[in-house]
Amino acid sequence: EKQVFQLRAHMYQARSLFAADSSGLSDPFARVFFISQSQCTEVLNETLCPTWDQLLVFDNVELYGEAHEMRDDPPIIVIEIYDQDTVGKADFMGRTFAKPVVKMSDEQYCPPRFPPQLEYYQIYRGNATAGDLLAAFELLQIGPGGKSDLPPIDGPTDMDRGPILPVPVGIRPVLSRYRVEVTNVHVQPCLGQERVSKGVGRAGGNWESRIHPWEPAGNQAAASLKKNRELD
Repeated sequence: EKQVFQLRAHMYQARSLFAADSSGLSDPFARVFFISQSQCTEVLNETLCPTWDQLLVFDNVELYGEAHEMRDDPPIIVIEIYDQDTVGKADFMGRTFAKPVVKMSDEQYCPPRFPPQLEYYQIYRGNATAGDLLAAFELLQIGPGGKSDLPPIDGPTDMDRGPILPVPVGIRPVLSRYRVEVTNVHVQPCLGQERVSKGVGRAGGNWESRIHPWEPAGNQAAASLKKNRELD
């Protein structure tokens, strides 16, 4: 039997990609292959951790077999990562594989299976690991009612991206804004020898303090290291 589906590839992010350019960075994009179709994400320049935040939609995907076979054992999705070269063809950076979460037309689009959650997929370049892909994939059967019965796709929230669809709310991670404050601490150089002072502490115990060359030195000796030693 012929079954017609729509594949939604939620390509959110990759991390720890290898550097393909002499600058120590890459201009990565991802190509998703499914059956006889393929689509690409946009190219992000000079990064090893691209956040594409992009939804790729494969329409009218025709599969042949029993409905339960499609649901339990769907075809494999192949994802390849490339470095966009300004001259010549793109350079291959790695490959990974995934299986989509399948929804048949008589099933409800509801938890716990839907919407699918983002997962990390290990990227390989030959036998070596070459980073991770954070993505989610869902294969939705198109029933008698057509595409109108499929879950709606949220439109783009950033008009500057043009026709690129972002990963929908409910699948994309919830992000928060943080502020990072950097404080410079003055470190007083030492002559390479430790200054040691010894005395008698409480209960007759000996203690000693040391100021090491790599520790900040101040009026209150905040970097002093105190060690308590018991008397025999």
